[in-house]
Amino acid sequence: MNRILSPIALIALLFTSACGAEKLPDPSAVESKSVLSELRDMRRAYERKDRGAVMTEVSDSYKDRQDLSTALSAIFSKYETVRLNIQYTKMVITIEEKGIARATFNWDGEWTAHGGNAQKDGGRVTMIFEAGSLKLLAIDGKNPFVPQPGETPGKQ
Repeated sequence: MNRILSPIALIALLFTSACGAEKLPDPSAVESKSVLSELRDMRRAYERKDRGAVMTEVSDSYKDRQDLSTALSAIFSKYETVRLNIQYTKMVITIEEKGIARATFNWDGEWTAHGGNAQKDGGRVTMIFEAGSLKLLAIDGKNPFVPQPGETPGKQ
């Protein structure tokens, strides 16, 4: 009986020590998770219509920073509610060697005015984030924060 227990105990000890060793996550995985967190924070601030909180997440190097701030003020005063849906399941996040992160995803939004009139928009966009701070550096594609007037089908 002792002969059987010794090998079993040794195997169990080796198995628990191998399983117990924690592997540190890859740095790009940590960075990708931080990008997701940043996008969620920006979306929440946008839906609360908190221009200051949104702009805090935008880099000083953002090309049209002042124009974005002005557009947000106009949107938040015009619309009673704003909703932004980011499709996280179809998102591609890339981390460059320089540390710049890119998140490419589909989005859709709905902006409802005080009278109940709603405007919908959507598209695919790539958001580029600064290395380290993960502040929004650029938007390549349709800006999800600024709705574009759409064409109504059948009208000329």
